[in-house]
Amino acid sequence: MAQVTIISSLGTSVPATLDPVPKSTTLQITVASGSSGANIFAQYTLDVVAPLTWASISSAIISSNADLLGGVTYTMLSPVAGLRLSSTTTVTGAVTLKALQSVSA
Repeated sequence: MAQVTIISSLGTSVPATLDPVPKSTTLQITVASGSSGANIFAQYTLDVVAPLTWASISSAIISSNADLLGGVTYTMLSPVAGLRLSSTTTVTGAVTLKALQSVSA
């Protein structure tokens, strides 16, 4: 079952806690119709206990790009313990991150 987290304001979303054992994780980021925002980052952590250290997966995801393409998809080919969205500017509407982990390589 996919894990989901949503960001709808400045700051960070509630982290999606993942199983750090599977070898790959695919994530899809979508923007709700009529939503907007720039400087949105998908972030991951390898930590399973606090303090968690977060790192960005890529450069900023601009919501208009996600709208036009029907979402942005990434696949991480290494274990991941958690994912979240982070925004350094105001978000109007909602940006959703869904993550699905593979149980085999």
